[in-house]
Amino acid sequence: MIVISNPSRRRVPLAFNVIANDTAPAQFERMIESIAPVADQIVVVFDETAGPPLYDIARRYGSDIATSPWVGDFARQRNVALDMTRSLYVSWMDTDEWLRPDVARRIASLMTAPRLKAFYLWQGSPSVDGTVTFVPQIRIFPRFPGVRWEIPAHEQIYPSLERAGVRTELTDLRIEHSGYWNQRRVREKNLRNLKILAKWVRRHPEDQFSVKNYRNALAFQRNQEGARL
Repeated sequence: MIVISNPSRRRVPLAFNVIANDTAPAQFERMIESIAPVADQIVVVFDETAGPPLYDIARRYGSDIATSPWVGDFARQRNVALDMTRSLYVSWMDTDEWLRPDVARRIASLMTAPRLKAFYLWQGSPSVDGTVTFVPQIRIFPRFPGVRWEIPAHEQIYPSLERAGVRTELTDLRIEHSGYWNQRRVREKNLRNLKILAKWVRRHPEDQFSVKNYRNALAFQRNQEGARL
């Protein structure tokens, strides 16, 4: 399906899925304002910690909103958003991310034909020591039956895309990410993920991706504890 939103341009419908908790309103608005120009639909799934200002911002940008209690499973939250999505293509953003205007324009240009591929974009994460970490992530994918998020922490969409036979393409587009600026928040996120992954790998020891992430989180936690001694 192709919709004509501008007589001079055909664009594949693209929805953005966002999951959010009690994030700072200014940070949340920076993210949602950056995606609004290219989004045919914005879906926001809040957990029970999100306050009224976040709902007000989401409504101001015409978002479809749901509240889903947090049960320690990011994949579940993202699938709630996916179930509310109407567009042919889906992207996702976290609340500590945003798109530069030039990247948003290039995403609109990228989505000019329903090629039914999934696209990798680069998450760029500056840290307090001045280094920038770049991680390729599948950020745009077609909404096919059976395409679902899996794994409760460091959740993945690729396994279901692979089973559905969806090809992937690497782009040079970058998503801005501020998640490594605040070291206290980095420690809190790591401890949260460590607890989630500990339960998961006990039940799924065959999941080597999660086992690796659990070991990395455990090593980081032990390093932090040692640094405080």
